[in-house]
Amino acid sequence: MKTNNNKAIIYDDNCPLCKAYTSAFVKGGFLQKENRIAFSKVNMQQFNIDWHRAKHEIPLVNLQTGEVKYGVEALSDILQQKIPIIKSILKVYILNWFFRKLYKLISYNRKIIVASEEQHLPSIDCTPDYSFLWRWLLIIICYSLSNFFIVTAANRVFLFYKIHQWPWLITCWMIVPVILSMQCSKKKATDIHAHASVTATITGFLLFISSYFLKYFYQTSLVFYSILLLILWISAKQIIKRYHHIKYLYTC
Repeated sequence: MKTNNNKAIIYDDNCPLCKAYTSAFVKGGFLQKENRIAFSKVNMQQFNIDWHRAKHEIPLVNLQTGEVKYGVEALSDILQQKIPIIKSILKVYILNWFFRKLYKLISYNRKIIVASEEQHLPSIDCTPDYSFLWRWLLIIICYSLSNFFIVTAANRVFLFYKIHQWPWLITCWMIVPVILSMQCSKKKATDIHAHASVTATITGFLLFISSYFLKYFYQTSLVFYSILLLILWISAKQIIKRYHHIKYLYTC
C-alpha cells in the first residue's frame, strides 16, 4: 500500500524513544520524511492541536481536513497502511483497553525507559506530566522482571558450578536504590527507583539469555567471561547515562 502523504506526525525530539520509532515509520515506508515534524520545529499556529494532550499522546494531523488523532488511534492509523489487521484487533474491547493502558505506561515513562544523557531545552516543553501511579507501575513491573531474570540466571550458574547458595540473596541489590532515595522528594525517589529497575531489567535479561549458553562455553570459559564483561560494560554505561539524566533534571 502506498504511503499516505496527507498525514503528519508531531513527535518529541527531546525523547530518544519517540525519535527512534517515528524514524522507523519513515524507514519502513509508513510515513513521508517531510511529514515527520519535531515539536521544536512545529508552527503551533498551523495545526489545531491540543498541545497539553500531545505531551502524553502523539498527535497525527490530517493535512487536508485538519483532523487530529492522538496516541493509539494515531499509531494504528499509520500502521494499518501496511498492517490492515491492526484495525480489527483494536475493535476487540479487551485488546483496545490493554493497548491504551500499555501506551499510557510507556508514554508517561518514556524518558525513563530510554533515558538521554544529552539534554537540550526545547522551544516547546512536551515532557509528560509526572504520574505517581504510572511511575510506580513501571517500577513494580521492572523490579519483578529484573529479579526473575537475575535469580533464574543465578540459579543456573549455581547449579552448573555446584555452588550451594540461595539465588534470592542476589536481590539484595535493591537496597542500593532504597538508600539513595531515602532523603529525596517523592518525585526524585520514584525516578531513582524507576531508573534502577529499568537498568536492572536490561542487565537481568542479558544475564538470563547468557546463562542458557553456559554449558556450551564450559570448555571455553574465556568466551563466557568476555560476555559477562560486555554485560558489565553495558550496565555501567546505563548507570552513568541515567545518573547524568537525573543530575540534569534536578539541577537545571
